[in-house]
Formats: sequence, C-alpha cells, structure tokens
Amino acid sequence: MSRLGTAARAWTVLGLTTLLAPLALSSGTVAAHAAERSRVVVILLDTNISPAKTQMADERKAALAYVRALPADVEIGLIAFNDTWQTALQPTSSRPQLTAALAAAQPAGATSNGLKGALAGAVAMVDRLGAKARSRLLVLTDGEFMTQPKQAVPIPVDAITWHYDADDYVNIVQQVATASGGHSADPGKASGLVKYIPPKPRATAPPAAPVAQPRWHLTQPLLSVLALVFVALLVLALLGLRSLRRGPRRPQIASRIERYGPQGASPATSSPDRDGKLAVTAVNLMGRLLTSSNSQPRLARRLDHAGIARPPAEWALLGVCLSVGLAAVFTVAFGNVGIGVIVGSLAGWAVMRLVLSVKIGRRRAAFDEQLPNVLQLVAGSIQTGLSLSQALDAVVREDAQPASGEFARALGEARLGVQLDVALDGVADRLNSGDLRWVIMAIRIQRETGGNLAEVLRNTVATMRERAYLRRQVRSLSAEGRLSAYVLIALPFVVGGWLLYSSPAYMRPLFTTAFGVLLLILASVLVVVGAFWMRNLIKVEV
Repeated sequence: MSRLGTAARAWTVLGLTTLLAPLALSSGTVAAHAAERSRVVVILLDTNISPAKTQMADERKAALAYVRALPADVEIGLIAFNDTWQTALQPTSSRPQLTAALAAAQPAGATSNGLKGALAGAVAMVDRLGAKARSRLLVLTDGEFMTQPKQAVPIPVDAITWHYDADDYVNIVQQVATASGGHSADPGKASGLVKYIPPKPRATAPPAAPVAQPRWHLTQPLLSVLALVFVALLVLALLGLRSLRRGPRRPQIASRIERYGPQGASPATSSPDRDGKLAVTAVNLMGRLLTSSNSQPRLARRLDHAGIARPPAEWALLGVCLSVGLAAVFTVAFGNVGIGVIVGSLAGWAVMRLVLSVKIGRRRAAFDEQLPNVLQLVAGSIQTGLSLSQALDAVVREDAQPASGEFARALGEARLGVQLDVALDGVADRLNSGDLRWVIMAIRIQRETGGNLAEVLRNTVATMRERAYLRRQVRSLSAEGRLSAYVLIALPFVVGGWLLYSSPAYMRPLFTTAFGVLLLILASVLVVVGAFWMRNLIKVEV
C-alpha cells in the first residue's frame, strides 16, 4: 500500500501541476493579444515574364507610390507569384527593406495562376499576426493566361492591373477584389487606394469582461492536460491491479466444486493482503456493476471458454483501463474530446472482445487438433482392458492442454454424480467441437447396443484425420484470396493513418465537420460490409 500510495501522491501532484497550466497560458494569451499588430498590408507582386521588363518596372513604380502614401505605422509584407508563389518579405514597418525586396524580385513563370495560392498565403500570414480586421491585400498583376475561377477572400483585396495583350485576363482579379469588398484602380492612381486603409485603433485597454471570461475552446495545452490525466488514471489502475494477491481457497466442498465452473475464480474468494486494498475495492465495484447489469455470467462463460482464470470483474476493469488510455490517445490525435472519448471507449471494448474471441478460437482449434491423438490413446487404452473413465484419466495424465484440462473437468463432474456422456457434452459445448459430439454419440450407441468401442473410435479418428487433411488443403488453396481480403480491409486504415500523421490539417475536416463525420460513418459501414462479404467468399466449409 505504501508503494501504491507514493505513486498515487506523485500522480496527484503531477495532475494538479498540469491543471494549473491553462491559467498560465491564458495570461500569456492576454499578453499576446496586447502585442497584436495595428495595421498590415500585404502586396502580391506578379512576376511573370510577359512582358518582363515593362511589367516589372510598372509594378515597382505603382507599388512604391502606394507605399509612400501609407502611414508610417502600417506594416507591409511582400509575396511574389507567377505560376507558383513564395513569400518575399514578412510584414515590417521598415520601408528600406520593402524597397530592397521589390528590387530583388525577378521575372519567372509564364502565367499568373499562382495568385490563388498567394491570396491564401497572405490570409494565413495576416491570421498569424492577429490583424485580420485591420488589413488589406494589394494585387499588382496583368492576369497573364489566368484561368482560375473567382475566389472568396475574407480580407479586402485592392487591385492594380495592366492590360498589355489579348491573353491578359485582368477581369478575374477585378472580380475577386469586388467580391472581397476591395477596389480596383489604374496604375497611375495607386496612391488613391490608401484611403481605404482602416483607421489606426485607439490605444485603449481591451474590455475586462472578455479577457476575464474568454469563450471556452479546445486548445493544445488543454489536450495535453487531458492526456496526462488519462495516463495518470491508467497507471494508477494498472498499479492497483498489479498489487492483487489471492489468498487460499475455501476448504469447503462447495469451493472445490466451484473451480470446475466458469465463475470459479471469483474476487469474493480472494483474500488480498494490505497492498491490494485499492485494487480490490475497484474490482468489487466493477463486480457490483456487472451483477446489476446481468453481464457477469455471460462474461464468465466467455472467459471460461478462452481458458482465462481471471475473474470477470478484473477483466472488465482491465478493459476500462485500456479504454481510458485509448481515449487519451485519440483525443490528442483528433483534437476533439468528445470524438476521442467515444472512439477510445469503443476501441477498448472492441480490443478486449477481440482478445477473448481470438483466445477462444485458438483454444478450440488446439483442441480439435489434439482430439484425434486423444481418441487414439483412448482407443488403445480401452483395447488393453481399461474402462472409458480410466482411459480418459490416462489422457489427463498426459497433460496436453487444453484437452487434458477439459477431460479432467469432465471426470471431476462424473465423480460428483454427473453421467460421463453428459459431462463430455459440456466439453463439446464449451469448445464447440462437432467431432467430439460424434464421439459422444458413438459412445451412447455402444452403451445401448454393445460393440467394439475401440474399433469405433479408430474409425472416427481416421475420418477426422481425412477431414483435417482436406481442410488444410482448402486453406492453402484459398490463401491468396484471404491475403487479398486482409490487404483490402487494412488499406483504408493504413492510408488514413499515414495521412493523419503526415498531413493532419488535411484530415482534420473529416473529424471536425458534420459532413466529414457522416462520410467517416459511411466508410466504416462499407468496410464492415465488405469485410463480411469477402469473409463469406473465402470461407469454405469442410
């Protein structure tokens, strides 16, 4: 308990420390808002090569005339575009730097189609500076071979255009300017566009109410805090489960019988030491929850079929810990607490159920593989003069799991008064073994009519081995189809995971918009339907 208490105190201190982080970050945010830029203008300079000398000289002249008319406090950035675009100068109030950047711009590219990306880059530049409400964009272009459609821009765009020849489509730029609330001007009237610059804001402190009570939104620090809290809870739960200690079994006859049932390893029969009090409390609470929802018997049967001796409440608690951890991972990955918790919970439940299903399937497959050898041993023992119970006891002494454990359980039930064929029926039901049901039917017929049971078992063994050979042959022939099915099912998850890792901004609308979530649900349904369809195509019953 001391080790667990130390860990709990450490995680509590860490959680309190991380919970105070948003307060410090909020004060930093206020300071950042105080340092916002006053007014910003971004000049988009067309540098296409037609006509190179005339156009570049005209654009530089118009840009310098516009800049000279601007107030000194207005910061100016420069983006050059042609077929593509690039940032030539971040917003600055230094006019010599702007003049040097304009002089350094060289003609390149044959078209003006890079304007679309240049506008998006300018908007992003202004957004990063926090001056979107007090900014304008100035486009200097001749629209050389411009084929892109009209574009909506959230910042007013002013345009100064030149028309040198028939392939200059300046009307597209003018339409963009009009749609954004901007204006167009002739090259000789560039300085007249300065009057549309927003006035300088007053140097007054921002209202106290919005700063004191900001609108809540999910931020990266908050995601980090939530992730740490989830991890802390997960570690505490795992430490508690690790400290479980089981005490001695009850010596009564009832407890000896219980170990043959699916709920034999009940947390009520455990006597934990002092170090496991927290874990036992959590397991007991989970046990009450499973009992109230009538889920414990069904989960206990599945654990029994999988050969897992862990109590149902403890297994469910492990599933809760896994769901918490996955919820933290998906919350950080998706950037949305609600989606992260939902997806993490469903993923944790699916993983625990899948583990049980895989273990059950492997155990049943191992039993079916051992059954012919077991029946061969039983037939040889019966031929030497042993009874069926004695022959099964010889199988138990071979200790080949899971056959040995299941037949030991059947013999234990028979010694408590259950008929042997009924006890073997229980083994066949738990392991879903059709071959064993045939053997039980042969045993009942032999008991009623007489005959050579050893010979019957040998014939049954020969049939089982022929069917196993045919099953393996069919599996090898269908290997290509199964591999194709696995690849097709895994491909959407692999590609989606890689895109989420390499380009999260590209994938974020899929999780943050209603239409994206609808598409995600539709894709999931189609993947599930395709998986079942391919499973039926490649599954061959023998």
